[in-house]
Amino acid sequence: MTRVQVLLTEEEDRRLEELAETRGESKSSLVRRAVDLLLQLEEREDEPLLALVGQAGRSATRHGARDHDRLLVAAARRRTTK
Repeated sequence: MTRVQVLLTEEEDRRLEELAETRGESKSSLVRRAVDLLLQLEEREDEPLLALVGQAGRSATRHGARDHDRLLVAAARRRTTK
């Protein structure tokens, strides 16, 4: 690995520290994951919003278009509690 110095705002550092503590990971690990995600998004040649397709999983309702915000929030909450 290569050592890199990154300057964060106090707010960013505080939030990163809280997230690291909550997840039981180091701040460095979280930053590496964030960089990997950014690089993956940048490498995509198609529409970046298409990456959202399927994020909510299968819905028990036929009204996914109408309820998409609620479904995506619920899916995000499920992912963060794993």
